[in-house]
Amino acid sequence: MYLVIVDTAQIQPYIFGSNRLRENVGASHLVAQATTAWAKEAVRQVAARHNIQSEGTLDDTKSIENPSDPLDAEVLYAGGGNFVVLFRDESSAKAFTRVLSRKVLTDVPDLQLVIVHNPFDWGESLAQKIKATFMKLAEEKRARIPSAPLLGLGVTVMCRSTGLPAVAVARAIRDDPERPVSAEILAKLRAVERKDGSPSEADQRLRELLPPPDGYDYPSQLDHLGGTRGEHNFIAVVHADGNGLGQRIMAIGEKYRDPSQNREYIKVLRSFSEEVDRAAQQALKDVLDQLARRIQTDGGNRIVHQNALGKIIAEVQLRREDGKWLLPFRPIVFGGDDVTFVCDGRLGLSLAIEYMRRLEEHTRNLPDGKGRLTACAGVAIVKAHYPFARAYALADELCRKAKNYRRIIRDFHGDWDGSCLDWHFALSGLSGGIEEIREREYSVSDGSLTLRPVTLGHNPKERHRTWTVIEKGITEFQGENWAGRRNKVKALRDALREGPRAVQYFRMKFNENQPLPEVEPSLTDWKSTGWQGGCCGYFDALELADWFIPL
Repeated sequence: MYLVIVDTAQIQPYIFGSNRLRENVGASHLVAQATTAWAKEAVRQVAARHNIQSEGTLDDTKSIENPSDPLDAEVLYAGGGNFVVLFRDESSAKAFTRVLSRKVLTDVPDLQLVIVHNPFDWGESLAQKIKATFMKLAEEKRARIPSAPLLGLGVTVMCRSTGLPAVAVARAIRDDPERPVSAEILAKLRAVERKDGSPSEADQRLRELLPPPDGYDYPSQLDHLGGTRGEHNFIAVVHADGNGLGQRIMAIGEKYRDPSQNREYIKVLRSFSEEVDRAAQQALKDVLDQLARRIQTDGGNRIVHQNALGKIIAEVQLRREDGKWLLPFRPIVFGGDDVTFVCDGRLGLSLAIEYMRRLEEHTRNLPDGKGRLTACAGVAIVKAHYPFARAYALADELCRKAKNYRRIIRDFHGDWDGSCLDWHFALSGLSGGIEEIREREYSVSDGSLTLRPVTLGHNPKERHRTWTVIEKGITEFQGENWAGRRNKVKALRDALREGPRAVQYFRMKFNENQPLPEVEPSLTDWKSTGWQGGCCGYFDALELADWFIPL
């Protein structure tokens, strides 16, 4: 037998290398197709007997080692961007590689596909063989020589999205003018092109997994996410990733490493992969449902958030197109624990938190018996016309910061397993990485103005670094004592930057010497000076008070 694993390389720049949402959506769809539907179709073409059913699901009743009716190929699982399949002979494995490679080369220019083969005997441990093959896959990726695209011969016109030679002219679509595009961009646009009024391939896949409510649709442009041009036209790029999924898959392999357990290993691994996919999709669907309920509550075409005095703090006005209201939310990468979506900037934190909580809820009974799956998320809130690739890179960096903080907590308390969140609110451009930005903009002589990253729930190491603390602060600053008093809020922000003495003076002058809101009882100095142990308790909440819209 031959074990074959399919993966892709350099996915992030391929999907998020454009500032046009349509192109990012098309790229995400093509990447998903390459390691799911197209890979399954390639198996069907080269293997007469397989375990792929007509609707694309895997038949658990068929097996490649069955002596009475053996398969020519058995797909073990498809998930997390990987496609793992066993072929009965080497010729079928090579034929599969040729068919899938040709499909990707012709239909998805510049997508880097990585395929590795490994001979396998059923008397060996399948779990150990898959582990070794993934190690071989990682080596192939590291040794891969980056392709150098031909930058043009003679007189050429450059693609405005990639800078590569244009091969065609993309027709104008609404606010997007006619323009020359490269083969890569042309393939992405075809994936989101409507034909005869029908939804595009990418839209069809999204609507099948996450059908929008009646009367609503997903936007195809970043300007249509609910922002008001010239006022609050900010978007949030949210990137969330499950915690420790790779380790849990490896633990399944260790549990079923004996060759006599190969079939049981396949069943548990396949079930685990499918359950994670289903849970992530259901979590996104719950987010969509919650968002839709909020829209309906506020009249069906907007989301309005008011302070305690009834004054509107923030309003997301939905755009109408082709007789439908466009949702202020659009998933780009979905179908596994790795999720990326864009939304109106004022909804980014609410939707990210809702997704992580729902993911935990839907993964409490995964087949490996290890309990719920938690996640970390990064939220980059930027202007709608900020370079999208840089906005995504910031969201990805923020997600990594959240994961690093989670590791610190786990080193302190090994039994703790929770979700973490980090975000950055960029009113202007960005210069440098998030560490440099925070050192420059959030560090003062008394310590750090920000508590980020924070845990979503209980924090056993630092009780004050939780979303609950920040959310309490936001609620207080939108309450009766602070709502509408901009001079008072601005004075507190300035005082926090200057340190504890300035905060005490602020309380005497602006707050009738009353303490600041209690957001964490264990830190008593916060109420009097705003600071304790080098941490400021209110700056994050003040920064979000005029922007954050709860669901």
